[in-house]
Amino acid sequence: MQKFLLTLVALTLWVFYPTDSVEAKGETFTITPNSETYNRNFMSQSNYNKYTKHYFLIRSYLEQLEESGGGTLVLEKGTYTVSNVLFVPSNVTIKLEDGAKIVNGNKTGTSKVDANKSIFQLIRPSLGKKEHVYGKYEGEKNISIIGSGTATIDLNFEKDGIGIIAGHNQNIRIENINFINMYSGHFIEMDATKNAVISNNKFMNSKPSPTKIKEAINIDTPDKLTNGWSSKWSKFDKTPNSNITIENNVFYDLDRAIGTHKYSGGRYHDHIIIRNNKIEKMRQDAIRVLNWRNAIIENNIIKNVDPGKYNANRGILASGAINPTFQKNIFENIPRAMQFIAWKNSDSGSQYDVTYNELSEENKEALTSNSIIHFVEDFIRINAKSMIVNKENTELIPVLTTFSCFIKRGLYFTTMSL
Repeated sequence: MQKFLLTLVALTLWVFYPTDSVEAKGETFTITPNSETYNRNFMSQSNYNKYTKHYFLIRSYLEQLEESGGGTLVLEKGTYTVSNVLFVPSNVTIKLEDGAKIVNGNKTGTSKVDANKSIFQLIRPSLGKKEHVYGKYEGEKNISIIGSGTATIDLNFEKDGIGIIAGHNQNIRIENINFINMYSGHFIEMDATKNAVISNNKFMNSKPSPTKIKEAINIDTPDKLTNGWSSKWSKFDKTPNSNITIENNVFYDLDRAIGTHKYSGGRYHDHIIIRNNKIEKMRQDAIRVLNWRNAIIENNIIKNVDPGKYNANRGILASGAINPTFQKNIFENIPRAMQFIAWKNSDSGSQYDVTYNELSEENKEALTSNSIIHFVEDFIRINAKSMIVNKENTELIPVLTTFSCFIKRGLYFTTMSL
């Protein structure tokens, strides 16, 4: 009887506390920038040279991990210059040790192949160059890219460069990486992905893009009409993202931290959670919500957003927000803390109808818990049902200002700071 009870307890714990399904199982390989490729594969090819050797090095091990069903690839300290895209299969963890740095290379040293814009794409190597392979959430699963210490992915200011492209994936983790030096691309492009955690990273330094709306983390749909996704292995079925958590990161000196800039009509990214991040020195609205349902944005510090034309840039700009819970954020040196407006795609994707916000009274009450310091407006604007932004169509939600937020949190000062 006692043995039966112990077994029952163990099974109960497993049901409520399952093992981490993302961490890779299987063989572990460790490489340095001076390592040979797996089994010396590719080294005799004519396009193996000083510009492509790190690409072929990492590629050879990723292909072996696909063949063996998964495992771990450890990159030791040193610089790895990657000239071409690396395809990552299911059940793989890539670990960047302290001092490991992956740099987006722009040369191949051969006329046979051009350098690519992206570094990692989360699709198995054997399918990376095929067309219309995956739709919905049918693609690769259980992939982690984990760093420690100063582990870095450097886009090297390559125009339109992207660090990680995730599409049609499940169970993704990206943690403890320093992403730096972006220009008119994204550090992470995430489409049609379910269950992902992006945490404890730094996203820092970009050159202004022509539009100044290039997000460090882009939340998008694979939709040919909106022209925001180009991976040919996708079925372009407009699948939104679901259950994405972005927490405890730092975003600094960028166009925009997180967001969507085109929507697929009637499709909503579901349960996007953005919490406990520090966002500073953005050139545009720091977070752009566009067709997000049940999103939570809370306990973030957002400061020093460029005021922009007409002194109207925002910490959070939302359109097509359904049941949003945006609470307990602190905004500093931002003309407008937050604004909800109806929206319609311009140019690509303009075939879709206008998208509107839907806020309950509980959603509006949550908005009052946000705080703003050094402000132009001490309220949140809601233009829920019209694209016309005027006094008649605008509801104003008061927020905590510098003095009132100190009082609410039990801090008392003899003079107001404004």
